[in-house]
Amino acid sequence: MIDIDEIGSSVIKSAYGLSMGSIWQHISVECADVPDNDLLRKKIFFCILFKLLDEKRIKLANRGVLWSGSIEQQIEAIQLAWPGNPSHDENDDLDDYGMWFLAKAPCGVVWLLPDGNAIWT
Repeated sequence: MIDIDEIGSSVIKSAYGLSMGSIWQHISVECADVPDNDLLRKKIFFCILFKLLDEKRIKLANRGVLWSGSIEQQIEAIQLAWPGNPSHDENDDLDDYGMWFLAKAPCGVVWLLPDGNAIWT
């Protein structure tokens, strides 16, 4: 049985300080042995983002401006922009180079460090 919380904890540790695309890649590694894992990876991804936002370990930002609004609103904005599957647009690629995270994602992750500093990705 797949333990989403365990995978999430592992990914949070391994992807700490890294970009949203890196978080996705780390989830892909954790789920590599699960066949047809697209929906599972997506679920885990949004669970991780929600957890990190809720625990105030990250913020989301675009072009140097931190997002505002509820966690649910922020998550929904990313979900609405999420590429369909399959897509014929190379910029919708979530795997391989993860172009969607670079070209089309509506925001990036800002890690909030315990000392008050931030890592903008």
